[in-house]
Amino acid sequence: MSFPSKPGRLLLTREQAFEALRRSLELTGLQEKTVSSRQTNVRVALAKQLSVVDHFLSGSYRRHTMIGPLKSADIDIVVVLDDRYKEQGARAVLELVKRSLLDEYIKGTKISRNGQAVTITFSDFIVDVVPAFVRPWWTWDAGWDICDSGRNGWISTNPKKHVTISASANKAHGGDLVPRIKQLKAWNVTAGSPLHSFHLEALAWSIFGTSWWWNNGKRSDWASARYFFDRARGQLRHQLPDPAGTGSDVADYLQGAALDSAVSKVTSAFERCVRADKCAKDNDADGMHKAYSQVFGDYYPL
Repeated sequence: MSFPSKPGRLLLTREQAFEALRRSLELTGLQEKTVSSRQTNVRVALAKQLSVVDHFLSGSYRRHTMIGPLKSADIDIVVVLDDRYKEQGARAVLELVKRSLLDEYIKGTKISRNGQAVTITFSDFIVDVVPAFVRPWWTWDAGWDICDSGRNGWISTNPKKHVTISASANKAHGGDLVPRIKQLKAWNVTAGSPLHSFHLEALAWSIFGTSWWWNNGKRSDWASARYFFDRARGQLRHQLPDPAGTGSDVADYLQGAALDSAVSKVTSAFERCVRADKCAKDNDADGMHKAYSQVFGDYYPL
């Protein structure tokens, strides 16, 4: 749909605006070689003081759902440690990894504990080192236990399976699911990050499904966003089992006032999408773009 433009101003169509939104969310300047080198260096640094069993990349970078800007990008490196460290407890393990990295990295590098990880802040991007332990053979599911510093306990997860789920779902949606998840992440950043990044992705997998039917009708980015916000309003108040089958509740962190705030922000996003649709039908380009810019913030091309 096209719109009449004001004198001296050319307005984008909705299709053009969302295509520009897709482009604005592409992460540029992050080379695989650099990430691979950082991953190896982290393992080498830790292996000098600790017994490291394995290491691998995970998180939104590996699932291709990371958005910019580059300096705020978090690259997750899972470092699997020998089981003997686990008996010290989650907080102690995080502190042990932090001290080991401080001893090995150059003085002045910012290294801090951050929830389930130890964060290394480089000049170009951030690396989150996630200590993990292979789950015992007698557990019913495969995967790893990572630190829950808040409860000084463990969270079961399977990041490699998450990568597989993400890739399969994106393929089923004709390659459109990943860019649409990135758009939802742009909303999340604009709204003050009411949802954890992985929770948002798992919620999208749940709402959109992992089969072909949603994309079969050639649905648009804006219709998908509106659909997500509409469904998420209700789903946020329920548990969301880890799609990898570990038994963990992905939404467990979201309770009380934080939950109410998240529901309120999702509801506001839905209402703005509804308003944008009405403006589009009324040929009100300014109103439409304004509503979408309130949803997607500076990522949206006004």
